[in-house]
Amino acid sequence: MRVRFSTILVPLCAVSLFAALAITMRQDQQAAIASAIDQGSLDRPPRPIAEIAAAVRAMKLITVEIDTKVKVERTHESWRGDVAATIEVPVRLHYGTDLAALADDGVTFLTHPSPGVYRVRIPRAKRIATEVFSGLESIAVQTGWLRLRSRAGEYYLGLARKEAADEARELLLRPEDAQRVADVTREQVARLVGSIVGPGPTVEVEFAPEP
Repeated sequence: MRVRFSTILVPLCAVSLFAALAITMRQDQQAAIASAIDQGSLDRPPRPIAEIAAAVRAMKLITVEIDTKVKVERTHESWRGDVAATIEVPVRLHYGTDLAALADDGVTFLTHPSPGVYRVRIPRAKRIATEVFSGLESIAVQTGWLRLRSRAGEYYLGLARKEAADEARELLLRPEDAQRVADVTREQVARLVGSIVGPGPTVEVEFAPEP
């Protein structure tokens, strides 16, 4: 009986050992499959790139405003007396990025660092409008002893106003203002794209090279 018992016990132990090995191998396989699935998910963006690109293009335009001033002085010398008309007027410069012009490869996805990075390359911001606040202008008119402010003064003041509008349109940004336009544009686009992709992946925005 003892021999018989031991003979039966050995196969039972073998079966138990085999079953344990089978379970362990199956668990390892499942872990490997799960790992592969997880890795595969890292190799794919959480949202399709084409979907993100379409959403970015739908934003159409991102604008940045720069407030500044333009000062113009017009003078005229005469034996009847000199005239000097000065005008200073607030100006708002509007810069925009046409996101509808986003290139086909304007959105890419990088799997590293985890959980991934959306890289968006947008057109550089350009001037789209110049707003001159004529109602907030400050003026100064000086006329000579034989020159009337109501005529000569107003005439040269009108020339100064026209020149102020022209100068505002031709106004060039200072380097620090140009950098501000670039920084704010990137920040705005990154924030909007981040709201589209949701939590997890980060968003990097850079300007596409000029054609």
